[in-house]
Amino acid sequence: MDKFIEDVERMAEALLRKYGESSLRTIDHLRRRLIELHELNKVKINHSIMELVLGAYLSDKGYRVEVEYPLNGDLVADLAAWKSGKLMIIEVETGFTSPENALDPQSYLTARIVSKMARYGSYAERFSLATPLHNILQIPRILLDSRSRSDEALLTLKKLCDRYYSTPAIDLEKLSKIKLYRIYLINVDTQAVKPLRPKTYLERMKGLLPSLNDIKNYLGAGIRSSVAYGRAPSRSFSKGVHAPQPYHAPGLGCRRSGAREPDA
Repeated sequence: MDKFIEDVERMAEALLRKYGESSLRTIDHLRRRLIELHELNKVKINHSIMELVLGAYLSDKGYRVEVEYPLNGDLVADLAAWKSGKLMIIEVETGFTSPENALDPQSYLTARIVSKMARYGSYAERFSLATPLHNILQIPRILLDSRSRSDEALLTLKKLCDRYYSTPAIDLEKLSKIKLYRIYLINVDTQAVKPLRPKTYLERMKGLLPSLNDIKNYLGAGIRSSVAYGRAPSRSFSKGVHAPQPYHAPGLGCRRSGAREPDA
């Protein structure tokens, strides 16, 4: 059996044991979607497994969930989750950097996070990030504390994004409206998910998150001064892959409609 399919199947079985038979239709739906995209060489295993784990968790909390959900043009959300008439978009960040960024991994990861928050956030009432336990999201502190978003701070963030993403460029208006709903910490080994409020993440990780001065230092480092790749992070499914059909599992999303996500 294909190793990707084998791993997805094994994780789906583990999630079914964790959440019970009532989760079967949702987990099977997500499993099939990921395998379909894998066969078209559109997804990678580490990222897909985390999408599956988080998708099952959100479904258990009463959300209707889709993975790799097309939004507009070539913009695709890792997960789209609906509950009580509201859409939440979640982007999974593994912390991976390519050899292209051997000289500037912190700058790149910070710009990537900022650009995703700005671009995806405008498509839903809520935008969240997810990451494995071993990764520290490079979210600028000023985006976790709205009181510090001065014009100077926003211009600095834009300069950093412009270094990497020029088509389309991230505009100041979108940067000024960034709002993060939750950060989901994923433990793949145990299939556990822990949601944190942005304020809590800031309190716990403050010394490890980039400050405005850190970002200014990134811009002034000079090791790599021009690295615009021409396109902000996104995925296109225009070749043979269609948006998933709306999925409604009878009773799912109502059965646990009162279930709340614990906040740490």
